[in-house]
Formats: sequence, structure tokens, C-alpha cells
Amino acid sequence: MIQARLPENEESRLQDLYRTGLLDSPQEDEFNDIVKFASSLCDMPISLISLVDANRQWFKARVGIDTLQTDRDISFCSHAILQDQLFEIPDATQDDRFSDNPMVTESPAIRFYAGMPLITGSGNRLGTLCVIDSTPRQLTERQKFGLKVLADNVIKIAELRTKNKRLHYLSETQKTVISILAHDVRNPLASIKSIIGFKQSDILSAVDAAEMIDMVSDQLDSTLGMVDNVVRWGELQIKFARFNYTDFNLHELVETVFSSESINAHNKNNTLVNNVFIETLVNSDMQAVEFILRNLVSNANKYTLNGFITVNMTRLDAHMVIEIADTGVGMSAARAVSILSGAKEDHKSTLGTNNEKGSGLGLLLVREFIDRLNGHITVKSELGAGTSFKIVI
Repeated sequence: MIQARLPENEESRLQDLYRTGLLDSPQEDEFNDIVKFASSLCDMPISLISLVDANRQWFKARVGIDTLQTDRDISFCSHAILQDQLFEIPDATQDDRFSDNPMVTESPAIRFYAGMPLITGSGNRLGTLCVIDSTPRQLTERQKFGLKVLADNVIKIAELRTKNKRLHYLSETQKTVISILAHDVRNPLASIKSIIGFKQSDILSAVDAAEMIDMVSDQLDSTLGMVDNVVRWGELQIKFARFNYTDFNLHELVETVFSSESINAHNKNNTLVNNVFIETLVNSDMQAVEFILRNLVSNANKYTLNGFITVNMTRLDAHMVIEIADTGVGMSAARAVSILSGAKEDHKSTLGTNNEKGSGLGLLLVREFIDRLNGHITVKSELGAGTSFKIVI
């Protein structure tokens, strides 16, 4: 028996497979009907939609066989996903790759196998639609064409579901963003309108009006920052259907983030400390990591006065652990748990040390990007003793 080699795009292939959400999912009529039709079309007792995982092949739909999965090492489908066309074995007992395979020498005693790769739009082969018989066979051209059409339909169903999930997610996120913007933009604009009205009616003196305008100006600054955050998030959403993983210097990226926050830090007499080793190279999506860092550093500055904001980085196996720590006002343990709960009602922000207002939207969007990078975030904080966010990516 000869084991199939791994595809050159194995990592990308597995990511595409997991993104479909098909592995270990319940039986569904849409897919069951396809294998039933394939079995009938080719007059074969066994037909499978086989998904090739890292160490196994798992059957999303099956006819003529009871088992749900087998080891990848002995699977015919692991050979079939190495090419774009139909993989056909007329008689497995006469093929050196399979003659002593336990699926040939034992039940189900495979003799004939034909597998049509399930190829995604990005070119990744997730598995096969295959038909199997216990006697040597050959497919007709009509049967080969029919298998190709059915395999294409398996992929179309899977990719349509993935797109629908993504659209639903974007729709829900859009509703959240619009509701936050509508609330937080309306307030300062309504305040300005009221002040203008009072001034025109001589209810307010020039001095009182100027003082109130200054207060609203601070509120507008916070609002503009929030709008900028949403715009940057939207740009990333539009640009990256998938993240773009590259090697980049994390120390230099932190310096870029510090540069954008330096004026705000100076105004609050805060010191920005970059403890990331100067030659640290990491592999991730640079723009997404910059978005995460910029929001967390800005947030740390909001709640810190006459203190320090520090970025550290360590490695944990194949992951990087980034810590953003401050010496600010901190928060209660209950609040620390709630802000990472993901509940929409917990996104509202509290006032900063200079009474800066915010929506809490930044952290909501940060959590989204960390989730999409297959990472996670934790927070430790104590009232009066500062806060530390740790991100594992």
C-alpha cells in the first residue's frame, strides 16, 4: 500500500475545509440526495461525499456503507485530491497503490473506485464525490460527466452557505455599527443645535455659550475618532475577504502605532514604552494587527493619566502573545469579564480620566478581528492598579 503525499497547499486546503462548517455536521437531505443520485447514475452500491481532514476522511453523506469515517492513510480519496480530474481505479487488486489496502483486502472489498474532487473557487480540493463497487468496472463518458456535475453542485451548496453566513454576520455587524453611530453622532450635533438656539434667543451669554461649545467640541473629537475607527474597520472588511498573512517587523509596527497616539499621550503626560525586541518578525495580517494595537493603545491612554502604557511580546509555540498594559484607573473584575463577553449591551464605554467619552465600539471590533485571526484575548485589571490585555494569535 502506498500512502498519498500531502497536497502542496495542505494548510490552505484545510482552512477552506474548516470554513465550510461541514465536518462532523448532521446528515442533510441536500447532500444525501446527491450520493443517492450518483449511486443510481453509475449503478454502484456505494457512493460517498468524502471530506479529507488532517488525519481522516469523514463522510458528509453516504450510501451503501455504515461507517462515518476512516483513517486518511488508507483512503482512496487522499489520492484523488491530488488532481483536478476524475480519479478512477478500474481494479484495485491490480494497482500497487491499493492491492494490499485493508479496504481492498477486507470489507468493503473495494475493487472499483472513481472519485471526482470537490474543488472550491480558490482551487482547494476538500474531498471527493466518489462511487465504489466490489467488482472491477469502468465508467462511461455519460457517468463521468454526471459525477462532475454532481461534485460541482456539492461545492456550490457549501460555498453558498459560507457566503450566506458571512452576509448574515456583516448584516448584524452593520446594524450594530449604525445603531452606535446614530446614537453617538446625534448627541453632539443635537447639543450644538441647542446651544445655537439658546444663543440666538439670548438665553445664554457669550461666555456661557463659548464654555458649552468647548464641552461639545470635546464630545465631537471623541465622536470623530469613533467614526474614523468604523471607517478603518469597513475598509479592512471590504479589502480582506481573507486576511493577507505576511512576515513583518512587530517592533516597527508598534512604533507606527505609538506615533499616531503620541500627541494624545503627551497631552495626558503618559509614556509609551515599546518592549518588543527590535528585530521581532511575526507572520500575520499586518493591517489587522495594527488595527488591534491602535485601538488598545488608544483605549489605554484614555484611562491613564501621568502613567505608562507598555507593549510586550512573547512567543508561545507557534503563537505570538501581545500584551498591552497600562498603569491607569483599572476596572472591577466583573467589568473586566463583561467587556469581553461579546454581549451587545456590554459594549458601552465609561468616561476616561479626562472625561473622554466613547462608545466602546473599538473593543467590539478588536474582538472581531482577533476571532477572525483564530486568536483570543484576555484581560486582567484591578481598580486603581491598571489594566493588561493579552492577545494570543
